Amino acid sequence: MTVSSFSKSRLGEYYFGFGYDMVDGGKTGGIDGNFLNLSANSPASNSADFNLHFSYGNVDSNTTDDSSWELGLDYIYHYDDYVFQNGMFRPFAGLGVSYLGDTAKVRLPDDGFAWKFLAGTEILFTDYLSMSIGANFIGLWSNFGENDFTFDVGLTWWINDVHGVALDYNHAFDQEVDFIGLKYLYSWQ
Repeated sequence: MTVSSFSKSRLGEYYFGFGYDMVDGGKTGGIDGNFLNLSANSPASNSADFNLHFSYGNVDSNTTDDSSWELGLDYIYHYDDYVFQNGMFRPFAGLGVSYLGDTAKVRLPDDGFAWKFLAGTEILFTDYLSMSIGANFIGLWSNFGENDFTFDVGLTWWINDVHGVALDYNHAFDQEVDFIGLKYLYSWQ
């Protein structure tokens, strides 16, 4: 199978995304919620992107109704120019900062400024279908002992050069929470 270098990807593209996530799990199994997600991706160079993201959700945890929100910016470096010469695999790594307001304790045990290390790869199956597999290590600036490791997998289908949809799954190991989401992507490049 040959993948051409003009395959549509979530790396190196201008796009705006909005979507809906369902959250379930928790250490006691009592977390259930709904999230609205907004994101904007912009190439910083030929091999790096900035991704601005915001999410807000209502969460039912046992007998309380709480909210959770996050506003963050990630810098993502993709190694396609150096490792596989625009081939099927597009590895990436990055750093991020965010502010987390999480009274529901879905993401981390406390609120505050957070840091993130991320890594993974995007696998291009066709010109318009790809899968992303990655991991995030996140934590609070105020207490480096409060952190979590998350596993992410996503399937993206670009309907054409402008419109796309993505199905994403995220599992947080320490908080024991699962996110399943559907996102619409609008690209103007």
